[in-house]
Amino acid sequence: MKYEKYLIKKEKLDLLSSLRLLDKKIIDKKLKEYKLENVNELKNYIIKDFETCLDMSKDDKFTQMYFIRLLEHENSEWMSAFEQDIEDLLVFVYDNGEYYSYYIPIEIKTIIKNMLKEMTSEEKLNLQNAANTPIVKDLKGLLNALVVKDLKHIGELFLINRLSNKPKKELVNIIYNILTNEDKLSEVIERFIDKEFNLLKELMANKGTIQNNKISMEQYHFLYMLGIVFLFRRDNKFYISITDDVYNIIKKIDLSKFEKTIDENTKAYNLIKAMIELYGVVSYGEMDYYYSLYYGNGQDLDIPNNALYFCDRCDNIVQIHTDHNLYFVNSILDNEKFESILDDIVSRQIKIKRKPIKIDALLKYLDNNYYEDNDSKRNFKKYLRKNGVSDEQIEEIILNISKMYRLGNTFIGATFGMLEDYGIGVTDNNMQEILSYLTDIYNNTRIWNNNGWTPIEMRKEYKQ
Repeated sequence: MKYEKYLIKKEKLDLLSSLRLLDKKIIDKKLKEYKLENVNELKNYIIKDFETCLDMSKDDKFTQMYFIRLLEHENSEWMSAFEQDIEDLLVFVYDNGEYYSYYIPIEIKTIIKNMLKEMTSEEKLNLQNAANTPIVKDLKGLLNALVVKDLKHIGELFLINRLSNKPKKELVNIIYNILTNEDKLSEVIERFIDKEFNLLKELMANKGTIQNNKISMEQYHFLYMLGIVFLFRRDNKFYISITDDVYNIIKKIDLSKFEKTIDENTKAYNLIKAMIELYGVVSYGEMDYYYSLYYGNGQDLDIPNNALYFCDRCDNIVQIHTDHNLYFVNSILDNEKFESILDDIVSRQIKIKRKPIKIDALLKYLDNNYYEDNDSKRNFKKYLRKNGVSDEQIEEIILNISKMYRLGNTFIGATFGMLEDYGIGVTDNNMQEILSYLTDIYNNTRIWNNNGWTPIEMRKEYKQ
């Protein structure tokens, strides 16, 4: 591609100003192609089209890596932008004196950063490592490819002490011996939660390797950090793989014996995350009480000992030891201003306890199968029944809507797609009527993010 015809003088960095600096022939061609009237309409079209395309591919790991690289090399001599992005006017090329460079307009950059904001630093690290890791099925070969810092981190996760002064060769041997020891691997599997355990079973069922460009970090990250699995990239595809050494050891282990332990671990893990989400900080001393309250219907239950391990593995949760207790807190509190921030969080906890939904009641809204009936749902059931939808399908539809709205992370528009999957066409004639039912259901749903308030209750509180 010849960059010259796209060259502009770098001035204002917003999209509209950048478009106005382009050759008029390019702009006229785009206006004609998209059937637009002026540059302002073109700017809005580019933004909307980019948001739509990105939303369809944002979970693809290769897409994420591309945009990380695009941001990193902006205004440098590395031309990391695809030709298509330049032609689509998502990036703009300029002469940097000794070489051509590019910049990303403010609006486009904001959209990209918002997409990447959901990624943690650990996930970015994993993706970068995946790009540079050769597909090797030999465990020692892979361990030798890691730096000392990574080897020490694996050792710490296996609870090995006194690693600080050991040379790399010794670290490799220590970790190799652990990962090829049946008893040691069994001890680690006993600390898994359901997502990790299911991934391990899937890998074992597929001879140790699966290909997936939409890998969930929550599934693989802990196994990855332990050195049990490795993430690879080849031909723009991502693979998760177990080395032959580890695969052959796990084949000897009866994984079914861990089912009960995994279930208990997952309950403790979910409860800790739920309480942190609500309070920001919670005492380990309270965990036995809340565990028995939530999972045991008030009966006495012991929280699994493994719960302590989980905090190290929640991306935004750390353990803080004080004179009297052990606290789980959001990692944002782990800094020099910890004491004053902790006071604020404790004050917030007291205020939240005064809200109409207490912690023991609120936690039930995270249960995937929890259902709460109300007039708004009953009215929509009548509408669906009137339009020929079977009772069985109606119950499924209402349950799915309840799940989506309760967690407060689904747009009502996404419900239209779900309804069409059940054969309920959303047309210009019925859209407003269906929308009114869905809005009514949403406004009367106790939403987790709102600490159990419905939107209507929050609006009344705000007016007061």
